[in-house]
Amino acid sequence: MRLLGNILWFILGGWLVFLLYALAAIVFFPMFIPLFRLALYAAWPFGNSVVTQDQLEQYRKITGTHKEISAIQKGLRVSSGLLNLLWLLTFGWILALVHFACALFNLMLFWLIVTIPNIGGHWKLMGVALLPFNKVILPSELAREIELTLSKKKLNL
Repeated sequence: MRLLGNILWFILGGWLVFLLYALAAIVFFPMFIPLFRLALYAAWPFGNSVVTQDQLEQYRKITGTHKEISAIQKGLRVSSGLLNLLWLLTFGWILALVHFACALFNLMLFWLIVTIPNIGGHWKLMGVALLPFNKVILPSELAREIELTLSKKKLNL
């Protein structure tokens, strides 16, 4: 089902969204690798989800798979706020607006039925388009497990 959803997504405009993210990754060349991962996520969004670095770190502490973070990774986490602000002022709002417009367009074509999953895909990508740094793209099952584990810990279950 994911494969079919991703193929329909790509045919119905995912390739265009991928090109927009790839262009942004080229302009923000020093951060090319994480932004290109985001471009690939924008091209094939079904079957993947996004969690924050903090959620992943809390999950690792709870499950006992915590590992020491290098100084470079700590520096990137600190600078991610500044990078998110810079991204938001340049490409973030444009890409989020594109996702919003595409979601509305797909909503107007809901009677085609194949556009209905694309609405959710664009809503999912809208948040990532605004603030992409300090986010991790994971398979949906693992992301659900992380969110469930953190929720259980929060409720002391």
